[in-house]
Amino acid sequence: MSNLSSRNNRVTIIILVIFFALVLGVGAWYLFTYRPKQEAIKKARLEQIAREEAEKQRKELEVQQKAAYDTLIIKADTAFNLENWDSARSRYTQASSLLPNEQYPRDQLALISTRLEETAASEAGKVAGVVETVSCTSGRFFVIVSSSIDGDLAKDYAARLAKEGKYVKIIVPNAANSLFHRVSIGDYDTREQARSATELNGAFGNEAWILKY
Repeated sequence: MSNLSSRNNRVTIIILVIFFALVLGVGAWYLFTYRPKQEAIKKARLEQIAREEAEKQRKELEVQQKAAYDTLIIKADTAFNLENWDSARSRYTQASSLLPNEQYPRDQLALISTRLEETAASEAGKVAGVVETVSCTSGRFFVIVSSSIDGDLAKDYAARLAKEGKYVKIIVPNAANSLFHRVSIGDYDTREQARSATELNGAFGNEAWILKY
């Protein structure tokens, strides 16, 4: 009877030892293998989500920047064509800061600098009180403030405007313009530029008009 009891005790002990060994093994596997692996998988998933979100935001920002860039370029080109150099330069500069790799706004900024230098040189060469004469067509758009058959009357008016600081040209009669002496206070490459200048010279009222000559 005692031998049976002793054998049962040893079996129980062995079972308990095996049980605790299994528990410890499972616990060790969970703590040192399974959980770190799951945490690594979770971390990798979160990092992937973060990368995807960052890429999405980057693309959205690129789209927004390109849209803003295109808008600025349109406005800058409009100002450039009207020879509004300050506005054009400001917008080209903003566009270039949005997309630094774009060459176009840098080229336009360089062209504006050249135009301003040419204008400054041209203005420096003009003499107050001198009236220029235009005798042949040039295809430019002139802001006309007087049109007269009397050449002396046109010259007197032009001289008065020149003394006031305006740079005046007289379009004299020729084969294309057989009658009128026309007094101009500015000539431009495009009609839009001439129209803008006409609006700025509002002091002449309805007397100012545009002539392509």
